[in-house]
Amino acid sequence: MARYPEGQQRSALGPALEAVQQQIGFLPDEAMEEVAALFDIEPAEVQAFVGFYHMLRQNRVGTYHVEVCTNVPCLLRGAGLCADRLKEKLGVDWGGTTDDGMFTLDHMECLGSCATAPVVSVTKRQSNWSRYYENLSTDERIDAVLRELRQLAEVPDNKLPVPERSVPRTTSSPLPGRDIGPFHHDHHPETNFILARIDQADSHELAGYERDGGYQTAKEVVGMGTMSGEEVKTTVRDAGLRGRGGAGFPAGVKWGFLPEGVFPRYLVVNADESEPGTFKDRLIIEYDPHQLIEGIILSAYACQANRAFIYIRGEYFFGARRLEKAIAEARDAGYIGKGIFGSDFDLEITVHRGAGAYICGEETALLSSLEGFRGHPRLKPPFPAIEGLYAKPTIVNNIETISQVVHIVKNGSAWYRQWGTEKSPGFALYCLSGSVKKPGVYELPYGTTVRSLIYDFAGGTIDDRPIKCIIPGGLSAPSMPVDLIDEPMDFETIASLGSMLGSGGIIVICEGENIVEVTRRMVGFYREESCGKCSPCREGVAWLEKILLRIEHGRGIKEDLDTLERLTYPIEHQSFCPFGPAAVWGLRSMLKLFRDDFERYIEMSNPEGKAPQLPVRAIYRPDVGTVAPDVRT
Repeated sequence: MARYPEGQQRSALGPALEAVQQQIGFLPDEAMEEVAALFDIEPAEVQAFVGFYHMLRQNRVGTYHVEVCTNVPCLLRGAGLCADRLKEKLGVDWGGTTDDGMFTLDHMECLGSCATAPVVSVTKRQSNWSRYYENLSTDERIDAVLRELRQLAEVPDNKLPVPERSVPRTTSSPLPGRDIGPFHHDHHPETNFILARIDQADSHELAGYERDGGYQTAKEVVGMGTMSGEEVKTTVRDAGLRGRGGAGFPAGVKWGFLPEGVFPRYLVVNADESEPGTFKDRLIIEYDPHQLIEGIILSAYACQANRAFIYIRGEYFFGARRLEKAIAEARDAGYIGKGIFGSDFDLEITVHRGAGAYICGEETALLSSLEGFRGHPRLKPPFPAIEGLYAKPTIVNNIETISQVVHIVKNGSAWYRQWGTEKSPGFALYCLSGSVKKPGVYELPYGTTVRSLIYDFAGGTIDDRPIKCIIPGGLSAPSMPVDLIDEPMDFETIASLGSMLGSGGIIVICEGENIVEVTRRMVGFYREESCGKCSPCREGVAWLEKILLRIEHGRGIKEDLDTLERLTYPIEHQSFCPFGPAAVWGLRSMLKLFRDDFERYIEMSNPEGKAPQLPVRAIYRPDVGTVAPDVRT
């Protein structure tokens, strides 16, 4: 509770419940009642909080909770085969626990490891140990994982191995410590800044960062006073830095919305990177956290914010540990705390872990979660810059956005504008996943074409298959036909083509993929992640998934496609927040681009065109491996 401002102790509710779960292994009613008493709130409020976040469990699991990412980027790289192998080797289906109580197997949504799919997250019960196992594309690697976990079952927490560095894919070891994939961050040396250091052995440590000139800009600006906060703000605004979280709103303009003379004010860094196809922020967090901290110092100085919070998604356990260690190093050096760099400017930074909810990537839902409530979005206006965290002026920026600030302040706005376009200046981290030979994060100027990214830098497609379509901005962006891959990647161009650049998460789908399956999994993600606040989204997206499931299992009719199309519009226009539109844009674009594929699938799987009988009492749900009752058209 002491980590949060006075009078705002409820913000500690999530971390408290996480601590309880680490002790007991799950959250029984008695524990939730005790936590409610500690926070002086009703037990029902705690139960509602727990029920919202999928990482908080009310049921026992095995010694290890093994969760397989089955989202679209992983689906395209063999996640289904990986899941089938795990089910066979463990002898359980989704939600099942092995007879010896060792493993509980589940599917889950995006893990932010799209370039190293197939990937599983493993959490040890009654422990603070959790890690990813990546590139599980062979029986040998899966067997090695299960063998290692059995060997570690009785090892104390403080003796469990914690991965510290990545190992190249070519390693002879079946279990590299951290395999972040071939990111080739030096492929475009003119714009090699954000990821320039991630291959150094000590890139995450203070000594390594300072050796490369780290914190020098912050020392000069804040400590020596070479620039005022207003000058920093003007530099960022003139550079045209656009937000990297998805909306692309100019960061310097957003900072200018803060009302004068209203304090305290807060800087909140959005590290809830949960958009399928997006995994750039994870690299910064894990491999250059001090760059992020220096960006926070400069941004907080510009905004006159003395408290900063990093809201990091709960699945990024390794990244959260790295951040906390880096913050401790910076505090010991006098870069965080009272009078940083010998100035009269104070700054505290708190890492706050989420508990599994994609909606918390939306800035107002993130603030609700940070305050200790369910992550429900808020009505705008008022915008966070006017009334945000704890009803005070708040700036919310993405990890990459804040990291870019370091280089802009160091080199100037004109330097930054030498790359990119007039309205989308500078360079960005593009995440490339799906059916390509070298998936990863590429640091390139805005205006680079999709074709260049795929064929010049990523080695082309797997087995040189023809591209079927591109999703340019994370799973929520409408798909683009292959004949548009020569268009430049910048915010305005992609928007003019009917899609959006979003977070720069580019998913490549090639010929030979089952478009019905891909689309159903896409919609299933949004059904799973809906916060439930409004009926059009909560009920409508589930309805869409049920129809797609029925089509996929040979019980669809062509009229279903018209129904799907019709349902997307009320979901888009009558939902409370942008989640509703994002949930249907992908489906609608797939129907537009590939209606022939859907019709051909229906003709092949239901050649007699039999209409479904109502009510349909049950249907198999492959994403969760259970039978869902009362599935209607």
